[in-house]
Amino acid sequence: MDALTHAIVGATLAQLPRSRSNNKQGIITWQKRIIIGASAALFPDIDYLLFFINPLDFLAYWHRAETHSLLLAPLWAWLIMQSWQRLSRWQLPTQLLYGLCLLALISHPLLDSLTTFGTQWFAPVSRYPVTFNLLFVIDAYFSGIVLCTLLLVIVLNQQVMKLLVLLLPCCYLLLVINIKHEIEQSVSAVHQPITLLPQPFSPLYWQAIIPTEDGFAQAYIKQGDDQIAQWVSSTMGLQQQSANYQLHEQLQWQNHNTLPTQTKIKRPALQVWQHPKFKAFQRFSTYPIFYDYQHTAQQTCVWFSDLRYHWPNISPSFRYGMCRQNQDANLQTWQLQRMKYFSKQQVTLK
Repeated sequence: MDALTHAIVGATLAQLPRSRSNNKQGIITWQKRIIIGASAALFPDIDYLLFFINPLDFLAYWHRAETHSLLLAPLWAWLIMQSWQRLSRWQLPTQLLYGLCLLALISHPLLDSLTTFGTQWFAPVSRYPVTFNLLFVIDAYFSGIVLCTLLLVIVLNQQVMKLLVLLLPCCYLLLVINIKHEIEQSVSAVHQPITLLPQPFSPLYWQAIIPTEDGFAQAYIKQGDDQIAQWVSSTMGLQQQSANYQLHEQLQWQNHNTLPTQTKIKRPALQVWQHPKFKAFQRFSTYPIFYDYQHTAQQTCVWFSDLRYHWPNISPSFRYGMCRQNQDANLQTWQLQRMKYFSKQQVTLK
């Protein structure tokens, strides 16, 4: 989930715990709760600092792991609480402050689990990635609803009303679940099994994936047209974004192989796929596919991607591969590479 939504949700939840003291020193104002809650909710993404050490290992092993763990959340909340008490000039009651930090912090892994990446709730005990595949990483509808929820929680005085307001984002999630279920029912009647992944920038747009013998078949499906999503797409320079999605009776399936079928390409692609340095990509990807083969007089490159991050008119986010100089045919000469986000510029990795 995007950072802004995390911050808003954390600020909202921080408004809920009540002070048990009438003393001014035992009260944390709603303004301070916004700052504390937002900072605590953003804390788990501190693991992004590891990206600069090794981007692929970061994706495969380190991201959304220990800092996103529900088991370790009490420890992280205690550290955040200690930081606020030591570094700020505010008089903050320990018990109430800890409650705010813990509540806001837990919201982060729960929200991330609504997207497609997967969150390791029980790290380091278990590396199982929890994912519900309900929301795209940026969902303007959901963000707008939680912002309204924050404003209402601040304005309302009664605790019961504050809790009831939290039903607003819950109702949106129920709507998304219902839309997904209806699409799943219509498509699964013909294709079994099927996976639906959320797409930008509407709960009406989805990506359908079914396994095949050599990889996956994929199609873009919609429940209906979304004028707001179309306007957002146009604003971002993605013309006719909604035109790439079809109703379930008009689906156009595209086949994607995990390994290429052409004899000339298959051998180097298999070498890359089985290379020890490429195991991290296998660990990271859920629907791995062969993405591209580049051959020049100087070097040969083989690229792979993950269908989870394929969207119409947008370059896939995570494209990893290996390159070697053509005069070197040894397996050890393959060098790990990645393409920069939204670009085909290559970066050599360790």
